[in-house]
Amino acid sequence: MVSKTKLYTQLDVLESELEEKLIPMLEQAAEGKNDLVFCVKGFNPFPELASRTDDKTKALVNMGSQILALKSKLGEPSDGTIAERICWYCREWGNVENHHRKSAQGLARQFLEEIENEKAKT
Repeated sequence: MVSKTKLYTQLDVLESELEEKLIPMLEQAAEGKNDLVFCVKGFNPFPELASRTDDKTKALVNMGSQILALKSKLGEPSDGTIAERICWYCREWGNVENHHRKSAQGLARQFLEEIENEKAKT
């Protein structure tokens, strides 16, 4: 059986890596340089964009899923974590029923602000 210490270490590494890789992508999107940053299979309702899935975001969503699974295994809450929020932002970007949703640029700015606010709390 893997010790909880090893699981927590793995969790810390994954969370750091996710944040490290996500922030530059969000900064690009916030500048209007990546309108498809939240375009990921499973969250993308636009058939015409099916072939334009952002592979980097897809990898980060997968990493987020690993983080959420580890948190669950450890009995740790995941609400508000970057791993949980990246999925929310991908869903929000693809939410065609919300006619007032923000663009990818607006969502990226909002996500960056959220991440900064979380950092300020700790």
